[in-house]
Amino acid sequence: MNNNAFLSKFLLYVPVKLIPAFMGIFFVFFLYKFFPDGQYVSYSVCVTCALIAAQLFAGWVGNSYVYYFSGSDDKKSFFSSSLAIILLIAPVAGVMAASVCLFFIGGDFVFVCVWGLCVSQILFFFLSSVCQADFLVWLQLRAAVLQAGVQAILIFTLFDRLGVDFRYALIALSAGYISASALLLFSVVRKLGFSNPLMFREKFKSILESLYQYGAALSPWIFGMLVMAAADRFAIGYYDIEHGDTYLSLKDLFAGGAGLLSMPLLMVVHPLLIRKFREKRFAASIIESSFGFLVVTFSLLWCALSFVGFDFFERLTGKTIDVSLWVVFFSFVSVFLNSSSVYIQKRLEVHRKMRLLAALSVGSALVSIVFSCVGGRFWGIYGVSIGLMLAQGLYFLLVAYSIQKKISLYRCFVAPLIVSFLVAIIGSVYYYALGDWLGLSDWRVKAIVWLVGFSAISLLALWRGVRWKGLTGGAV
Repeated sequence: MNNNAFLSKFLLYVPVKLIPAFMGIFFVFFLYKFFPDGQYVSYSVCVTCALIAAQLFAGWVGNSYVYYFSGSDDKKSFFSSSLAIILLIAPVAGVMAASVCLFFIGGDFVFVCVWGLCVSQILFFFLSSVCQADFLVWLQLRAAVLQAGVQAILIFTLFDRLGVDFRYALIALSAGYISASALLLFSVVRKLGFSNPLMFREKFKSILESLYQYGAALSPWIFGMLVMAAADRFAIGYYDIEHGDTYLSLKDLFAGGAGLLSMPLLMVVHPLLIRKFREKRFAASIIESSFGFLVVTFSLLWCALSFVGFDFFERLTGKTIDVSLWVVFFSFVSVFLNSSSVYIQKRLEVHRKMRLLAALSVGSALVSIVFSCVGGRFWGIYGVSIGLMLAQGLYFLLVAYSIQKKISLYRCFVAPLIVSFLVAIIGSVYYYALGDWLGLSDWRVKAIVWLVGFSAISLLALWRGVRWKGLTGGAV
């Protein structure tokens, strides 16, 4: 893929991930502002249960689909078989998610809401993988717009007419996923066609075996990754830890920003890495440039949050951030490590070291559970945040060890970090100059002027701090 083709696809994927990320950020602000104390924790636990079950039971199908799609001779049968597998799995996964959720949050209505959310997510995630495999970017963009519109309209309507309740937020989320899935399914079937798998049973069994062979270890791997990242939520919900609403809302805000920053790049890079693997090569320069991109962008994000973001969060929600900045920073680092691991582990992934990845992720998940539970039990929100960061750091170091001799530490980490420090210093001087030298006292004017100037500095940092040519090739 040449530079122009890469950039065009990357720029198209930006709005595909920008819209869901924006909606995720909007939901954080909106729900945290209006939810009574404790309801954001309940909402977060329900969403997490649905997500973990969706990825555990069905995530391997989507990943396997992306891996095998380009080499499939009969794409119609391949898609039909994969969709049939998803339709069989989804209801069972929904029951499991809802059952686990009842352990933390009771109520029959909660069971129904979590079941619907899990099933709708499974359909949406799979159909998104279908679009990713065939580079149907415009279709994904239309689905993202529909999903966001339905979710926003419905949550406003339900809260206005029925009152504020986290269960209505779950319904709005499910309706958005269902609407987007319907659009994706209709368009994909028109393009690829659909055949009843019962008409070609032997081929269906062959496709199922192929998907399972690649994805068998994906379920425990994905399960470990999700549990590792969500152990703090369950610890907060179980122990009813003080300031849990604030901590989880900020963490969700970071996760939304991380999706905005990293996922468009990943959606382009993943197929490129698979293609290089089929050519018996591993593109180390892609990994180096991708990680360097994350180092710079996450550093820029933290600067923006520190100088104007947290103040804006407090003013918009009407609630103060009642946790230490260190707790917030630990949470931010955990999200960064989680996003970075997705790229660092690609060598093991494309070389089908799935059992090793599964062992590493499950082991790190157990560490995360122990650290979060022990930390939450004795040290509250501090212990939870530190425990999660240590577990994420452990997994990151374990997968990074597998490519230590394949990549340049300077190109992927040191050089981008130097650029990030320089930008942070410039941003800090610029911020204080606006108040002390120019005398801008109105926080709105000061924030806007700083963001405009910092955006220009950020573009320069991305241009000089990221090796963009490395994202299109290079092999080891």
